[in-house]
Amino acid sequence: MTLLFIENRYKTYFFEPIAQQLKFEGHDIHWLIQNKQFLPSKEFNNYIVDYPKSNLNYEEIDYVEKVIFSDRQINHFNKKDKSYFYYYNTKIEELIKIIEPDVVFGESTAFHELLTIENCKRLNILYLNPSTCRYPVGRFSFYKYDTLEPYSGSGEELGDEMAKEIINQIVNRKAIPNYMAPIKTSRAAIIKDKIKKTLAYCRGETYNTPNPLIKYRLEKKKKDNIVRWNKSALQVVEEAEAFKILYPLQMQPEANIDVWGRPYRNQTQLIEDISKALPPNTLLYVKPNPKSKYELGQDLIHFIENNSNIRALHHTTKMDEVLPLVDLVITVTGTIAIECILSNKPVATLVETINNRARNCRFIHDIMLDIPKIVSIISENEFPRLTDEEKVEYINLLNRTSFKGLVSDPLSDINCISEENITNLVLAFSEVFKKLKTESKF
Repeated sequence: MTLLFIENRYKTYFFEPIAQQLKFEGHDIHWLIQNKQFLPSKEFNNYIVDYPKSNLNYEEIDYVEKVIFSDRQINHFNKKDKSYFYYYNTKIEELIKIIEPDVVFGESTAFHELLTIENCKRLNILYLNPSTCRYPVGRFSFYKYDTLEPYSGSGEELGDEMAKEIINQIVNRKAIPNYMAPIKTSRAAIIKDKIKKTLAYCRGETYNTPNPLIKYRLEKKKKDNIVRWNKSALQVVEEAEAFKILYPLQMQPEANIDVWGRPYRNQTQLIEDISKALPPNTLLYVKPNPKSKYELGQDLIHFIENNSNIRALHHTTKMDEVLPLVDLVITVTGTIAIECILSNKPVATLVETINNRARNCRFIHDIMLDIPKIVSIISENEFPRLTDEEKVEYINLLNRTSFKGLVSDPLSDINCISEENITNLVLAFSEVFKKLKTESKF
């Protein structure tokens, strides 16, 4: 098969040993490179897209504007010019037509990946994003294009005892998804990383790499916002005679909400909309991400401070302390949905995913209409509860649509390129190719 991989900084060095093994097995490997500082081995067919020399004239295209809407440089790092999106879109389309890949592998984070995704959709080429499935721990799924829809899967079934043990660990918060597990990066590696990114910026990569001065100012503002948030925040959920809804803020910039939850990427607007939809005697508790970034803006803080039906929770408040005291959790694409499903805590999502196949995970079609209905159903004790057997079936659904393996990058977790993990990943890629062959011309 002809395979195209998309460079994404250190993720390139995760994909590289997988690509080497797949090349050894006879696949034709190509790479599309945006950042020249992160080149894979010369043994592949590498296509480097040169940085644009100047701002260009362009006519707006809907699918390119859709990518711009999610772009972190535009949304967070004060990038003004949009013409480079159209330059890269043309180059990427040309390369895809030259390479004619059977399948493309990459993340769904950086702008050049999102442009590749849109072109793959238009050209009917499958784009897969290998990413953690969160639970069960130590597994990942291949997600289609810029969605959370898994493609293929191991088909593996957990025995009842093993499934119940995994469920018990998740419910009692003893299991931590791989991406949340604390991993210590050496000071030397951090310094080396900063030097490499700064060099890339100085050599022209200003499209995924923020201006260092702007980033410094943003980081300072972020710290100030955290201090301001915590000054008026509650340490605990109040024991008030009110219906309590929890909204855990999702960290930004992050593909989880900026791409997979694109319609709701403006969380300040989302919280305002939820607030307007709340029935009388209902409170919305907003819990910040423990690693808050730029989602915690001054507009959001001001809005919460000036609305009587919203409460901010302190950064030190733990989810374990909050969940038992709330009646409903609302999330866009958060991991909390899985934890609520298995704990039988009523949960509603704003993006429809595999999690909504569980009876006790509602999908919100319309915020103004659906939230009051869900509150009423819970208040009348009519919200669905899963049986033990249904919980086992649900965790097996996540297991069947995923594969054993750790998806990360060597800077974040060196274990991702261990021989054992690469072997697991290559086996998973092979299963994808089998499914592709049964579905297509191969």
